[in-house]
Amino acid sequence: MTLGRGLRTRTRRTVAAAALGTAAMVLVAGCGASGTSTGMPSDAPGPQVTTAEATGPTTPSPTTTTEPPAGSPSPTEPVAPTTATTPEPAATSTPEPTSSAASSTPKPTKTARVTEHKDLRSGDSGARVLALQKKLLANGYWITDADGSFGPSTLQAVWALQKVAGLGRDGVVGPKTLAAVEAGTLPTPRSRSGHVIEVDLAKQVLLIVDDGHVTTVLNASTGSGKQFSSPSGPSKGTQFTAVTPTGTYRIGRQYDALYESRLGLGKMWRPKFFNGGIAIHGLWYDVPPYPASHGCVRVSNPAMDWIWSADQAPQGTTVIVY
Repeated sequence: MTLGRGLRTRTRRTVAAAALGTAAMVLVAGCGASGTSTGMPSDAPGPQVTTAEATGPTTPSPTTTTEPPAGSPSPTEPVAPTTATTPEPAATSTPEPTSSAASSTPKPTKTARVTEHKDLRSGDSGARVLALQKKLLANGYWITDADGSFGPSTLQAVWALQKVAGLGRDGVVGPKTLAAVEAGTLPTPRSRSGHVIEVDLAKQVLLIVDDGHVTTVLNASTGSGKQFSSPSGPSKGTQFTAVTPTGTYRIGRQYDALYESRLGLGKMWRPKFFNGGIAIHGLWYDVPPYPASHGCVRVSNPAMDWIWSADQAPQGTTVIVY
């Protein structure tokens, strides 16, 4: 019996030991030998993803973290600042002046430019000057343009009108001068037919006359009547009297340029000679309301340009000086 009990006891220990060994082998296979369960050789490495998941670091690498936390913008799609978070100044926050606002406050410079004396004169500008210019032009007194500014061309026309009307030649449009403008005062020509240029020495004006009708009146300045000597040229030292001889002549030689006097008396603009060395020519605006030349018939440069451009004095044109 004793022998029987001993055999049973040994048998139980042997079975327990065997069971314990089998459990140990199962635990070892679960940690790293999963490859043998699929028929892979025991020394072949398992799938890399499985190994990484089992043994990788607890902090995921940037390549494995592909989805940002909820509510955060995607790192591959940066979000530009919006007007809500960083507002740009709106165009309406600082409004530009509108045309109506600008027009409601007139510029003082425009008002300052409109200056007219009671009696119009050089330097004035405005509606009354413009009206004066239009009437002068309508009556035949030549000016460059009706622009509302009382400039040197308008002054030349006012002088011509005052000469024709027998008024004081002061260039100021007082009541008498204005009355002469309103009356359409014009000189009486000498010629009765054809296209003729007349020079009135007493009135100091040049007239363009067509078939007995005065079409244009220009301020002019003729010989002063003073003695002078030629400063240079073939007649150097010779004494002359500054006169414009009366008579009937014709336009002969002419120069469409700035011409130098052969007597050394200065330059003439686009002269048209009608009596030897005596010509109708321009001399800037140096055309006073009285005789001042060496004998030629002075008109303003713009007036001389008009005579050329409008073909008012072609070669052969009759010139009557009286």
